[in-house]
Amino acid sequence: MTEQTDVRRMSAQDFAALGMFDIAFVKPVMSSGGATYEIHTADGQLVADAPSWDEAVLLIQENEMQAARIH
Repeated sequence: MTEQTDVRRMSAQDFAALGMFDIAFVKPVMSSGGATYEIHTADGQLVADAPSWDEAVLLIQENEMQAARIH
């Protein structure tokens, strides 16, 4: 059985780290070269970019994480 965490009692640092190694966010951005897709860790750090949504998700999955979209 896994232990549950009450997020209402977490410190700001602990909350920011929640999901750090489980979730990566994909953010579509426009640049002078066209659309690209930035990959960010759960704390917002940019770690990579990809030329398409599918390639961004593939990179995330290869690192055993789940992808989420940022609008």
